[in-house]
Amino acid sequence: MTHPQLLASRRGVVLGVSGENGVGFHAARAFRAAGAEVTVAHREARREVVTPLASALGCERIELDFRDERAVAHAFGELGRRHERLDFLLHTLVHVPDGVLEKPVTELSAPEFAEVLEIGVRSLLVACRYALPLLRRSDAPRVVTLLSPGGDRAVPHYHAVGIMKGALAAAVRYLALELGPLGVLCNAVSFSIVDTDAARRVIGEELTHKTRAALAKRAFTRRATDYDDVARSLTYLVSPLATNVTGETLHVDGGFSRGYL
Repeated sequence: MTHPQLLASRRGVVLGVSGENGVGFHAARAFRAAGAEVTVAHREARREVVTPLASALGCERIELDFRDERAVAHAFGELGRRHERLDFLLHTLVHVPDGVLEKPVTELSAPEFAEVLEIGVRSLLVACRYALPLLRRSDAPRVVTLLSPGGDRAVPHYHAVGIMKGALAAAVRYLALELGPLGVLCNAVSFSIVDTDAARRVIGEELTHKTRAALAKRAFTRRATDYDDVARSLTYLVSPLATNVTGETLHVDGGFSRGYL
């Protein structure tokens, strides 16, 4: 259970809420349960899905396309007018053009590859640029993003996303280096596969379940990772309890990544 006062009086934004079966939604719910004021950001195309979810959680929402830097600047300007400061920013953005993961990695076009990196990696850098004035008004500013085992290992049907996640891990370290002197802590959570809509789109529902079962057998805890495991770890990293921890990746996988056999 999340401590109901851990994020009391904290204000944050979750970038990339797309639906109920996604980490962004579950993180926003955990943050709200811990007492935070939360704004969820989503694409215009997800308005009908996200609007009732945000309402049920008691979250504000903003719509923006991270391919348009002016839209990002406007969105964070609006957040500043609403709240004056941000205490945390959670980045969960991933976008893969249709058909990309069915291609051999050597056949990715320049526009396809660029779009994956633009939304998955550069969006974090751009968001931090425009969020920084608001984060600097916080007494404990935090930035967190989501990584994946596919950024460290080769995973079938995942190449473009895996490459992007590897680049995102490096981006977190460089953000931590640059923003650390300003008091902004930047970290990531890497977790074994959760039954998200995104996972089902990438590898299919049947393989998602089989993969989770196989990982559970090899996890030290002998169980698969679930939404609550990830959301609670994110809650810690965006909270004032996470002090002098930056540039780190917290693995939430029941010990799977630390085992050999």
